Amino acid sequence: MAIVVDAIKSLQLVVQEEVASLQLNQYPMLSRLPKKVTGQKSIKWNANVGGAGVTGEATTTSVSAYTEDAVIGAFLAIGANRLRHSFQLQKEDIAEAKNAGKGVLRDLFGFEIQSGIRAIMESMSGYVYTGTGLVGLGAVVANAAYAGIDPGTYTAWSCFTSTNGSNRALTAGLLLDMEVGIARKGGNFTAIYTTPEIVAKYKLLFAANVAINNILPGGQADLGFSGVTYAGRPIIQDPYCPANSMFFVNEPEVALYSFGQNNTESVNDMQFAITSLPSSNPDAENYALYCKPQLKVHTRNKGVAALLNITQ
Repeated sequence: MAIVVDAIKSLQLVVQEEVASLQLNQYPMLSRLPKKVTGQKSIKWNANVGGAGVTGEATTTSVSAYTEDAVIGAFLAIGANRLRHSFQLQKEDIAEAKNAGKGVLRDLFGFEIQSGIRAIMESMSGYVYTGTGLVGLGAVVANAAYAGIDPGTYTAWSCFTSTNGSNRALTAGLLLDMEVGIARKGGNFTAIYTTPEIVAKYKLLFAANVAINNILPGGQADLGFSGVTYAGRPIIQDPYCPANSMFFVNEPEVALYSFGQNNTESVNDMQFAITSLPSSNPDAENYALYCKPQLKVHTRNKGVAALLNITQ
């Protein structure tokens, strides 16, 4: 049996085990989005922002003007911001656990690591919507400059976003308007992410417009729904989604990156690191667990749309 003599490497193994044991369906967007790893401090790609022109003319006409699509370099910073959880253990507790057996020592660290990973995943689940260092979907649909490209200059570099001065009831008309708006952008959506409250509103809207036949066995009653979809796409209940919001996401256009460095390990395609920290207490050990994520929407106008100001 191999003996791991490096304490941090041993703890990294515990990190891998604890992340692997997480129920990722508790973090809907994190579990569904494609994940990528980078070691560069900038995520770079070429963005097609449109502008190509076509001229109808006689075949005898000479060509003197060329109007191809504008391809602009897009970029997002990564590695400069992290999501961190830190914890402290008393050396007396470590010694006691070690003397009790390897399993007890592992459980002592495992509990702290599990708590830290859960806290990071919960924070990241919110940041993919509203983050700043991690540029969330809220910033993407706000239609200001994104990835270094300003839609004021390149008008195609904007999302379809339906907003209102005040919250309004969810209606079939609003959903149909979203379909039309996304289609006009040449976009698509593979899933809708929204709050549990709006999912409940959608169920009520569905029940009010469709006669539901009872196909349950005799003596069994169930007023709930086993699944919720719109236009054949899943509506995903995400407790981390901002209130009063529905995000129509074309998931192949969106990726969750994490920064890989010499002290990180890939766990469920995300890079996590654990490291020891200096301690001012000779009887305490300090540790930090962290991840450096970034969210990328490759083609802004085709990757995401938003229906905002919906009453919960």
